[in-house]
Formats: sequence, C-alpha cells, structure tokens
Amino acid sequence: MSENEIKEERSERPEQNEASAEMDGKPQRKQNKYKKKVCRFTADPELAKQINYKNIELLERFITNRGKIIPRRITGTSARYQRVLAREIRKARSIGLLPYKVN
Repeated sequence: MSENEIKEERSERPEQNEASAEMDGKPQRKQNKYKKKVCRFTADPELAKQINYKNIELLERFITNRGKIIPRRITGTSARYQRVLAREIRKARSIGLLPYKVN
C-alpha cells in the first residue's frame, strides 16, 4: 500500500470510531418499549375545568364497563386530577347519573 492509501484509510476511521467512542465512554440508557403516559388534564387546562359530576361523557371514559374507576397508572392521569375525577364520579353515582355496579 502506498502512503496516500494509508492516509485515506486513517482519515475514514475516526468517523466510524466516533460512534463507538460514545458507546464506550458512558453506559447507554435502555430504551423503553412504552410511550410515557401524559395527563390530558395537565396538558389541556380547559379540559380540567370541565371535570364535573354533570359531565357524564367525560366521566364515563374513566370507568370500566362494570362501573369501576380506572386507576391512574392505566389512564396516565396525574394524582391531583385523579382525586378530582374520583370525587366527581362518586357524586354522579350518588345522584344516579352513573352506575355503582353493572350486573
């Protein structure tokens, strides 16, 4: 090999080694399989104002077909709004707008 060929070969190597140097320097974070859930009420404050025991369409999204309140780990709702939702669902149940239990 001539000196020019060796210089060209060496100049190509750093580009390839930069990516491997980043991997060797720090441990890489493990990629999550799942998308992070975002609270829809925190993202949209106008929607948070609509949480009311009279708004049955909104509240029905947060109860199962058997009448149970869906937990926040599944819906992605923040703790603050989950408490508000649960309170409003209980109010709607006591008035008779939502079922306690579906047979």
